[in-house]
Amino acid sequence: MSLKVSLLIQTLTVALLTTVVLAQPSGRRGGGGFSSMMSGGGMTPDYMLRDLQKFNDAFDLSEDQLMIVEQILRDYDESFREASDASQEGIGGSFRSMRGSEDDPASQKRDALRQRYRDVQDKLDAARKLGEDADTAKMQENLQNEMNTIREEMQAVRAEQWQSAERQSAFEEISLLIQDQLRLKKKMKNELEGDLVVLLSEEQLALWPALQRQLIRDRLLPRGRLSGETVDVMALVDQQEFDADVLATLSPALDEWDVQVASALTAREDYIVETQGVLMSSMTTMDVSGGIDVMKTQGSLSESVRSINDLAIENIVLLLPSELSKAFDDEAKQRGYPRIFRTTRVERAYEAAQELEGLEADILSAIVDLEMAIVIELAYANEHILSETHRWESQENLDRMNRFAQRMSGGSSERAASPIREAEDAKRVIEDTYLEQLKMLLTEEQIEALGGLETSKDRESNRDREGRGAGSGYSDRGGRGGFEGGREEFIKRFDKNGDGEINEEERVAIREYFRNGGGRPN
Repeated sequence: MSLKVSLLIQTLTVALLTTVVLAQPSGRRGGGGFSSMMSGGGMTPDYMLRDLQKFNDAFDLSEDQLMIVEQILRDYDESFREASDASQEGIGGSFRSMRGSEDDPASQKRDALRQRYRDVQDKLDAARKLGEDADTAKMQENLQNEMNTIREEMQAVRAEQWQSAERQSAFEEISLLIQDQLRLKKKMKNELEGDLVVLLSEEQLALWPALQRQLIRDRLLPRGRLSGETVDVMALVDQQEFDADVLATLSPALDEWDVQVASALTAREDYIVETQGVLMSSMTTMDVSGGIDVMKTQGSLSESVRSINDLAIENIVLLLPSELSKAFDDEAKQRGYPRIFRTTRVERAYEAAQELEGLEADILSAIVDLEMAIVIELAYANEHILSETHRWESQENLDRMNRFAQRMSGGSSERAASPIREAEDAKRVIEDTYLEQLKMLLTEEQIEALGGLETSKDRESNRDREGRGAGSGYSDRGGRGGFEGGREEFIKRFDKNGDGEINEEERVAIREYFRNGGGRPN
């Protein structure tokens, strides 16, 4: 029973922490800590005093209107700050009441179990280095069983603490505080908007929906947690300084994005805020189904925002003149998916290699040909990573939170296979292959001038030598545009002395190979 309750606690904790992550702005004012994170959505104002300039720009306010709007925003800001500070203080006090003292028997038992777990883990690590005979295998099995037993005991202790009357009472208090803060936030928002609308003329009121959408974008887009979810397409287009004719062509696509993304962001935010109370209730009643549903819906709402951004960018690329479309597409991808589409080390290395002084014409030609092949190979690799990111990123975020929750409960979990990481590893293999090929074309002095051209395999080897780990996970697979059979096969063709390395004499033979037209990709 204790283990079942512990697993339920893990699931609810994941749901709560996921909501917390989504609810936080990139830079919260005021204090931090878990208590303030718990109430994240309710503690974030819908309007700020700094929005005054946006109101003035949108409505061209008269002097009297400007003074009144400033006072409305100032009163809202001060009132909201006072209410949120009081709520956070109350929530923080409830959390502090949950913490047991160092003299608490349950805390002492938990600390003792943690120390036992670490001691057994050290013994197991040492046993794994002894070999693979029957006695060693049996020792490892016994140690692993002992770790599993300790883990279950830790989970049972944590479940017992979680179900204590004091902790349940504290959670009920926190739930009430959060609900009160959310109701106050909604009330203050409606009152502020009602006061503003009274001040505006009919012409200004017609502009109010557009300003509302802008404020929603400015406030909520930065809170996205998925790749591509935080891109402000409108701002991205503005930064390009397109001429009036181009902007007129793009206007329908931008208007459509504006309406759709504001609606999706509002739905995402509303759900995050509304379900904080649901999650708190789930923790106190131990209803696991509600937490699971919340997590899934949060991921789906985030994916909706990202899809709207991606589709808008695709439409804009199609509408732009050919001389502008590629540059915009590249910048949009780098803005939304920087880990995928940023310039790689190997691309920079090939660009720098072409600037080397005294580079022979045939070698330069070979480098240019290989660089063209890199572009093609990396484009395929990037699209594969992008596809896997769209498919798996939300789930992998949830998996990471789950592993964290399991560690919180005293257990441990193995990282599941990641399709995204596998696609990234395949890209690194391509990069390493082309770095190796570039090194084969250059002299030692030229390689040194470029900074050594260290591959990921080289870095792993260096870490192994420094005692930081064993095994690089490197795969010597050749790329489509490089030397057939990969690095090992190519080295075999020119490694005359069989030492597995390419010396200067053998490097000369490789350069002659290229002078004769060999090895260049089609």
